[in-house]
Amino acid sequence: MADKKSVVTALKAMEGVGARARVFVSMPVVDGITPKSFLNARGVEKTRSGEPLTRMHGIFPPDSVGLSFFDHGGLYGDGCFEGILIKNGLVFLYKEHMERLWRSAGSLRIEIPYTIEELSWQVVRAIQATGIKKSETGYIRLIVTRGIGDLGLNPRKCVGSTVYAIVSTIKLYPREAYDMGIEVGVSRKIRRPGNSILDPRIKSDNYLNNVLGLFEGTNNMRLLESIMLTDRGFIAEATVDNIFSVTREYGRGGKSQKVRVVTPVGEYCLEGITRACIMEFAKRFGYDVEEVPDLMPLDLVGPGKECFMTGTGAGIMPIVKVCGNLVGDGKPGPATRKLLAEIERAMADPANGLDVNATRQDVVKHIRQKKARLVK
Repeated sequence: MADKKSVVTALKAMEGVGARARVFVSMPVVDGITPKSFLNARGVEKTRSGEPLTRMHGIFPPDSVGLSFFDHGGLYGDGCFEGILIKNGLVFLYKEHMERLWRSAGSLRIEIPYTIEELSWQVVRAIQATGIKKSETGYIRLIVTRGIGDLGLNPRKCVGSTVYAIVSTIKLYPREAYDMGIEVGVSRKIRRPGNSILDPRIKSDNYLNNVLGLFEGTNNMRLLESIMLTDRGFIAEATVDNIFSVTREYGRGGKSQKVRVVTPVGEYCLEGITRACIMEFAKRFGYDVEEVPDLMPLDLVGPGKECFMTGTGAGIMPIVKVCGNLVGDGKPGPATRKLLAEIERAMADPANGLDVNATRQDVVKHIRQKKARLVK
């Protein structure tokens, strides 16, 4: 059982999130199943999805509507999601996230009852309803589930998908964590399954494996993050982030000649959007970049090493200890700091995001344009 101090802290944080959050919700209408709080909510309206059923949607405070108890997202974790960052008044790499959501849903054979453009407009409306300022950092959790069905597992008995997007402010890590770095653990018992069990390219709602790995590797939450291993004992990824290791090779006179940046191959890890950005930046800096299948925890630590993790919420988070062992000199290294500065610059570039004050026409234009410059 959680201690009283932890509960009080969590309650205070959640109350702060709830005060600002808005949620776009879309679900089919099934008599006796779809919550009346949703059907009778102020602002709810019919959609034109083309489905052989009635679908309603709207934007609400999170405490004013509910999801169905019969939704297979809650019953079975049957769905997918995207976490998307709002920073500097921009939804960072929004198009790339939406395209990955559609790929995940397609792999799960879940039909999204909107075009990318239409769903994007609803998400932007939800962002604008929160009143997030340019100086604030926000977060979108966009979820698509199999939807309302009976109590059996069979997806064919679901009548239509549920779509919802939670939008609020976020603060995952304090600024000093980026300046000083963090320590991570390693989950050795709970392993990351490969693509023969659950394709890691699918950003699935089923994160129970990661939750258990986090408990084990962080020593019941003493640390903030844990590295997960493959069934063969190699590094796969952290529980919610990708892992990178940096080795600096030196020539005569101790002068640095080559920087090698490695990250695990995609067979066991999510091919993260931030991960792809960092690999592109590293190549531009002239670093040797490689995806490897056999990165070990011991490869992350020791003299001359740097280590960091990447993710939508974290950006780049320096890692200075792994299970109590120093990475390099125990401080974020020069390559890590350079890459961190580069992604922060990218997040401030309007070319790499969707403006939170966009109109419907702006949204359509953004979705139909070419990819952002940093991921050519």
